[in-house]
Amino acid sequence: MKIQFIDFLCPPALLYILYTTIHVGLDLSLGMYMTALIKAGMGVAGAIILDALCSVDLGIVSWAIVATPFIMVALASSISLGLGIDRLASQVVKETFKTKSDSKDEKEKDKKNDLPVQSNKII
Repeated sequence: MKIQFIDFLCPPALLYILYTTIHVGLDLSLGMYMTALIKAGMGVAGAIILDALCSVDLGIVSWAIVATPFIMVALASSISLGLGIDRLASQVVKETFKTKSDSKDEKEKDKKNDLPVQSNKII
């Protein structure tokens, strides 16, 4: 069995289909079915547009559309690493994960406190 539509797609559209497939797969594994459906639809539409650009000899524009997000992320990452923003952010923001026992402890704290729950959470 051969998938024939892949043979007819230009390389930027094929790369975009691969990228979209990975994202849809991740969304499906996380149980976000509506998001996966929307991303799949947008991915197909984007691939059709990229392929249409290639068919009218605008392959360079198609490559630019596909490559721009990757280039921007690479530039932003290198700038933040070069300026030490990642170290500064790690000093300011501490990421933690809540467990079920943490949420139980918070509920017990809220019960012991006389203030309403909403006023305790706004700081």
